[in-house]
Amino acid sequence: MMDSLLTNTVFSLRLRAGEASRPLATRLRTFLSPYLWAGTENVPPDLAVDLHAADDFLPAWRARCTAPMAIRETYAIGFTLKVVRGMLEDGTQLAWDADTRVGYRYSTVRREVAFYGDEATAFIHLIELVRYFGLLVEQSKGTAILHSSAVLDEKTGGVIAIAGVKGAGKTTTMLDLVLGQGHRYFSGDKLLLDVVDGRLRARGWPDYPHIGLGSLRQHPALVERLGNQADAARDPARADSDKILLTPEAFASAVGRSPVGSGWLERIVLPEVAVDEALRTRQLRGEEIDDVLRDPRIFEWPHTFITSTWHGMPPAG
Repeated sequence: MMDSLLTNTVFSLRLRAGEASRPLATRLRTFLSPYLWAGTENVPPDLAVDLHAADDFLPAWRARCTAPMAIRETYAIGFTLKVVRGMLEDGTQLAWDADTRVGYRYSTVRREVAFYGDEATAFIHLIELVRYFGLLVEQSKGTAILHSSAVLDEKTGGVIAIAGVKGAGKTTTMLDLVLGQGHRYFSGDKLLLDVVDGRLRARGWPDYPHIGLGSLRQHPALVERLGNQADAARDPARADSDKILLTPEAFASAVGRSPVGSGWLERIVLPEVAVDEALRTRQLRGEEIDDVLRDPRIFEWPHTFITSTWHGMPPAG
């Protein structure tokens, strides 16, 4: 039996898995690294997940699942997640996705989830459960969640956030800094900010890379390293604006990854790659920064995400 506590000092996950579920547990741990690491504190976790084989989700439980609910709807193939929900006589909650053969049996009070699924089809369900409930916990404990990519400047050890609304050019700028200026990939689309000892701490968060073909095509060597994952970038019929999903393992292998998931925030870059003018950089004035921070799309609020709340489990306290 694999039994481990994973933490980033704010959010903690208790993960248990038998021999049959060990591949799925290992893949999850790899996905969460280096953002969550093995903890030693004997404290109650924010979320406990026990992994089981899909066949162990009993037919009687499936029969009780009749109320449809969308966990996530998106045009990205494989990321639309829908379940039918039900409940046992003792109040235990149930959910079942017949397409992926993923089941949930959980207690909203204890925040304990028995998760049923096989490694080949259950990974997306599992990572969405963990990372979006983790964001809900982070928000409840005072973390600010910035809609941002980020890189690590290895010369200074500082984190550079690349923030902005959808389409601003976060990924394009991040790839330019990593592949062209020697920085390390730190975080994909979310950055967790809090104050520690009077300084702004930045922590990365795991994501499933969703990258525009235009950004990839600017880096032919990266396209080659990604192999068949990036076949769409080689297809002239596909528009630059099209986006494709890359498996986290392939992306991390191709671009490298920061060895650490936490650092001090050094600066914030706000790209506008769609502006039709020559490339230039400039420092923003104080009032311009204030205008950016007031944009409701710059920070994210997990309590408004169905993916964070569909199960009804509240953070502790």
